[in-house]
Amino acid sequence: KVKSLAHLLDIYYRSVGRNSVLLLNVPPDRRGLFHENDVERLRELRAVLDETFKTNLAAGKPVVASHERPGHGAAAITDGNRNTYWTTPEGVTAGATLDVDLGEPVTFDRAMLQEQFTDGQRIEQFAIAAWKDGGWQPVAEATTVAHKRLLRFPPVTTSRVRITIADSRDCPTIREFGL
Repeated sequence: KVKSLAHLLDIYYRSVGRNSVLLLNVPPDRRGLFHENDVERLRELRAVLDETFKTNLAAGKPVVASHERPGHGAAAITDGNRNTYWTTPEGVTAGATLDVDLGEPVTFDRAMLQEQFTDGQRIEQFAIAAWKDGGWQPVAEATTVAHKRLLRFPPVTTSRVRITIADSRDCPTIREFGL
């Protein structure tokens, strides 16, 4: 039976979105080929993912960090460069914030974070908040980030987003952030 598009998207967010491998187990049919219905559904999945992640609303936006290590500033999380990353000075493993100024109100319902993973997984708990009505309103919170963390939540409209690192094994790192 062909999985629904909604089910495939849920599998995607629960696997790739939580730093895992996407395994769909699409078997070949008796001809040794993938059935046309499966192929069509996978094309639908690809189209939805392409449309969803087509535009990163945080790309190139200015970022201010409460803590940053020289040479690893906050701007790295929105610069689109996989070789740059933000981190804190030695000893700062909790309480760091990164404020992204989107410039104008935008609406989004997904967030993506990626750690600089060469030194292993560090972040153990983080939260995302949106500036609304003169204060920071919680949008999402989660535990690990690792290679990639994707979060889904109800649509939010704001011009500023805050990432708060609540706990980290060592100095937290973020390579990329997206909305």
